[in-house]
Amino acid sequence: MSEKTVSLNKIPQNVAVAEVVKHGDKLTVPESMPLEEAIELLQRRQEYLEEEMRFNETFNYFPLDGANALNIVLERIFGWSPAEPTPGMFGDNPPQLINIEVAPKVFRKVPWGRFSLPGMEDAWLNTSFNWTDKGVRFAMVVNAKRKYEEKIDKVFAEVRKELDENSIYRGQALKIRFLDEDGDLVGMPTPEFMDLTDVDEQMLIYSDHVADAIRRDLFTPIERVNDCIANDINVKRGVLLAGTYGTGKTLGAKVAAKKAVATGNTFLYTPHANELSYAIEFAKQYQSPACVIFVEDIDRAVTGERSVSMDDILNIVDGIDTKTARIITVLTSNHLEDINPAMLRPGRLDAIIEVTPPDAKAVERLLRSYGGSTITDDVNLEAAAKKLAGQIPAVIAEVVKRAKLAELSVTPPGEKIESISEASILLAAESITFQTELLDRRAREGVRRLPSLEETFVEIIRQAITGVDQGRLASV
Repeated sequence: MSEKTVSLNKIPQNVAVAEVVKHGDKLTVPESMPLEEAIELLQRRQEYLEEEMRFNETFNYFPLDGANALNIVLERIFGWSPAEPTPGMFGDNPPQLINIEVAPKVFRKVPWGRFSLPGMEDAWLNTSFNWTDKGVRFAMVVNAKRKYEEKIDKVFAEVRKELDENSIYRGQALKIRFLDEDGDLVGMPTPEFMDLTDVDEQMLIYSDHVADAIRRDLFTPIERVNDCIANDINVKRGVLLAGTYGTGKTLGAKVAAKKAVATGNTFLYTPHANELSYAIEFAKQYQSPACVIFVEDIDRAVTGERSVSMDDILNIVDGIDTKTARIITVLTSNHLEDINPAMLRPGRLDAIIEVTPPDAKAVERLLRSYGGSTITDDVNLEAAAKKLAGQIPAVIAEVVKRAKLAELSVTPPGEKIESISEASILLAAESITFQTELLDRRAREGVRRLPSLEETFVEIIRQAITGVDQGRLASV
């Protein structure tokens, strides 16, 4: 195996120069080179190979992904991991092990920090991460003699290959925080695998027009990325799911996550809009072939007058630097009316889907879904569905619970409820409708009427005369 040519630029011209090559089982010296000069050349070569060098590389992958890949490579090359202790001033320092999640609910201990390498005298490797304008990246530094360069290059190359082929995050559904509650960068962001085992698409029931919009503008681009590319349809999209609380926006996002993983795409959930720029940089690392980013309550960041922080969010969503990226950004809002119009323009958002409460047809499907086998096909739900139209799914679920309690009240103790009657469901629907209407009425009555300008003026004059403050002004 040949080695690199020795650099001898500073050697006097009368000194013979030759390339040192390891080959076969003979020591060959050029005919024109005296033996003394050959010995001197070999000594200089030895000194060259004993020089301390620093080899470093930053990988376009997340730090914990890189740590896992390095662990696998060390086991593959050296037959073990973690490494040997690093000598220190006060004794040997054992290598640090960190416990990382490498698959949903699967954890592995991997080496992190500084540790020595086997078979390489005085060599040590240090893992770290770098925050750049492109996000956070895995980095490795190796301090070793030049003679180990080939082995070190092999470690670096194997880590790159392992990350490219077997990343633990590509094609998975993840939840991650980049900033703490004060808005500062966290030390080491830690992705968490989302548990999608209980996510059932059959539970996702909307009115037909809502279901059609979600299927067309959200699910189809996720499930058919390659077909979009083949048909010159831009994969990069922005979708806003807007609607009141409890209408199924978050459940829709979970179904989207399950569809993404099923088709090899990465899904990333980040709870706050001010982390969107970091999420996009993460997504660029793990487009597989696409990445879906889900952010809740975008209205909190884009409400009111334009500001610098709002413009930052708008530019991020607009995707100035992600035009060619395969990133689908899904945003939710409970208050569409509060969002600044600049956020809603076409091009910035490709689709705005209003997730309305279910109509009568959707309510009937929800009743049967929540009731399962206890609501047989011959039970007529039309009257109950009409009464419950416009209620959120959580209310429909409560109706089924109350209907089951009604059946339980007339079922002998110890016997299981086999079916729920139409009468029990209608009774439960009427009781909960009365309750929700009462709450709405009380809420409307509870809104305090602010005093008129005339009333305020009269109160000011009264207080000036009497000196008595009954709290009206304090409450204005």
